[in-house]
Amino acid sequence: MAESKPHNLTSRQMRDKLNGISPSFCAAKWLQVTMHLQTGFTHSCHHPIPHKIPLDEIKNNPSALHNTLFKKKQREMMLRGERPSECDFCWNIEDAPGDNLSDRAHKSNEDWAAPNLEEIKNLAPEENINPTYLEVSFSNACNFKCAYCSPDISSKWFEEIKQFGSYPTSQNFNSFDNYKLIDKMPYAPDEPNPYIDAFWLWWPEVCQSLKVFRITGGEPLLARSTFRVFEHLEANPNLNLDFAINSNLGVPVGLIDKMATHAENLLGLGPDRTRKVKSFTLFTSVDTYGAQSEYIRTGQKYDEFVRNVESLLKRIPSLQIVIMCTTNALSVTGFKGLLTEVARIKQEFYDERRYGPALTIDISYLRLPSFLSIKILPDSYIRYFEQSLSLMLELSEEKLGVNRGFSEHEISKMRRLIDYMGVPTQARWLGTMRTDFFMFINEYDRRRGLDFNKAFPEMSEFFGLCKTARAQIFLGLAP
Repeated sequence: MAESKPHNLTSRQMRDKLNGISPSFCAAKWLQVTMHLQTGFTHSCHHPIPHKIPLDEIKNNPSALHNTLFKKKQREMMLRGERPSECDFCWNIEDAPGDNLSDRAHKSNEDWAAPNLEEIKNLAPEENINPTYLEVSFSNACNFKCAYCSPDISSKWFEEIKQFGSYPTSQNFNSFDNYKLIDKMPYAPDEPNPYIDAFWLWWPEVCQSLKVFRITGGEPLLARSTFRVFEHLEANPNLNLDFAINSNLGVPVGLIDKMATHAENLLGLGPDRTRKVKSFTLFTSVDTYGAQSEYIRTGQKYDEFVRNVESLLKRIPSLQIVIMCTTNALSVTGFKGLLTEVARIKQEFYDERRYGPALTIDISYLRLPSFLSIKILPDSYIRYFEQSLSLMLELSEEKLGVNRGFSEHEISKMRRLIDYMGVPTQARWLGTMRTDFFMFINEYDRRRGLDFNKAFPEMSEFFGLCKTARAQIFLGLAP
């Protein structure tokens, strides 16, 4: 998917324009939505915590998948200049010392949002509106159970928790009781789901207004609705649409081939040679290199993953693939190896026919569960990321050429990780999280037949620190 570009203002100018409407106004509350249909949760913008969609609201108004009464109240607050508490991510940034720009300005300045400001500022709060940026997950069906994932997103995790129960951490990681408490237990992939029914009633109307549409999961290639979307777009083109799909690329090759055929049809590479969408991007995931990545992402075969990436790039010359790297405590020591692999693929599959690079890595850091965060690691581990940064600078676009090397945007994400790791943490929090890490890893290995010390021999000293932290808490000696 071509990255959304600013409309015609700088983000600072957009911030001033938003403030002219109200000091808390943000277009994302009207125009952006992520819907988790397997649980019936939704949120606008990625920062607020998702909230439940009441079934009685979608009964006669399927657009309530986005236009919930709760969300309409937040819009009303914004129009009055009041700050919705769920948007505290942006308020914290704006209230910090200095003239800081929050995502309120950046998101509202994207081309899926900026042209619509005049329309939405004049809408009555109770009115429904179709989004221009929509993300949807249809199902928790998944063939992986990544260490940091959860039963509402992965059916494999659901099966494990059903068999063994929650993990023995301080917060009972992935406890069904916690999910039941907030009404977030997922519909099984094969059972009737009123949220999916509402989506298909709404879809013919909303699909033509979209600028960005992305299918997430679970593993989308295991959801029947994913291929129904492909077929609908092939029959009902939208040349303004940046369409994207997530996949772990670990499903049977027949499903990957089926997706690739549909992608070719959408991009005008099929039998009729007619383009159906503006762009198509594949988002995939890997968190570090080789066997250590397989340890994190149970179900992954790393070499097969790389082969599938290369096969798709070879088959579809205009395809762009983005690696979403959820960097966690288990990613750090092997991260340079992953970047070396990405750099090789970038150069090997460089093609002027592509809008951008063949392969991009989007480096983010894991926030939850906190016991897998890079923040639990000793400061000495920063050196691994510093070595990774040095590699990226050596293999940068500045040295290798545009779309051949690492972009400044990719490099800035690496720098952000180093800065994040360097921020001090409270001793009590650190002790609790390291204890949770020790308890989690022991149970993780037992349930899955794995061996942490064999997979991460260079982390044995750190694992000993975590064992000590657990003993100190058990004996009441923790700070």
